[in-house]
Amino acid sequence: MPGIQWDSQASLMRVTNFDTTPESREELLARGAMRELVGAFLEMPPSQQRGLLLRAAGPDWTQEFDSAAIRELAARPEYTGAHGAYDTADLSEDPDSREMEA
Repeated sequence: MPGIQWDSQASLMRVTNFDTTPESREELLARGAMRELVGAFLEMPPSQQRGLLLRAAGPDWTQEFDSAAIRELAARPEYTGAHGAYDTADLSEDPDSREMEA
């Protein structure tokens, strides 16, 4: 998958007994757009984030993300909306910029 398809349908699952038995159990927590579920994950307390799995799928692909990978997704610029350093080039023309300089 070349880029993250944030509007793809996804499921947030809790996987239990994964480390202790060969038979793991999955509990569906939520379904929705991948972007929404990454946000829901971030809103959870860290103790509840452990053991979660995000499954996203499109017409010809499926991808799974564990807790660490979900945090990495949340840090991506296209998720956060941060596309580089704050641009100060236009501040001199902006009347509100004088307030920031004072």
